[in-house]
Parts: sequence; C-alpha cells; structure tokens
Amino acid sequence: MDKPTSEKKPEKNKDKEPAYMSYAKYSGIAFQTGIVIGLFTWGGYELDEWLETSPIFLAVGLFVGLILGVYYSIKDFIKKK
Repeated sequence: MDKPTSEKKPEKNKDKEPAYMSYAKYSGIAFQTGIVIGLFTWGGYELDEWLETSPIFLAVGLFVGLILGVYYSIKDFIKKK
C-alpha cells in the first residue's frame, strides 16, 4: 500500500546553522586567543631582552595575554551564540 500524501515530513530547523560553520566560528575564537597570548608573551620576552632584566616582563606579558585572550574569547562566544 502506498502512503497517503497528506502525511507531513518533519521540517528541518532552518535556523540551525551547518556544523562546519560552528567549527569555523569556534576555531577562529581559539586561533584569536592563541595569537593574543603569543603576542603578549613574545612582547614581554623581547622587552626583557632589551632591558636585560629577569623574566619579569615575560611573566607580565603572559598574564596580560591570558587575561585578554580569555576576555575576548568569552566576549566572542556570547556574541556568536
């Protein structure tokens, strides 16, 4: 027997984005966080080399980079959700 044509197929959620778009968004956030942390750490290292100090600025750069990286990640995550 054939199925009646009046049966409705379940509709796909049109608001849901494809999986590859989610991967692109979140990998972009991770890449941005890594760049921010890396740049501040590198800047602290170079400043320590230039001033001939112990790794004070390296630690400060790493800490500031971590704080800013996490801040921007959370900000982007909330905005893109």
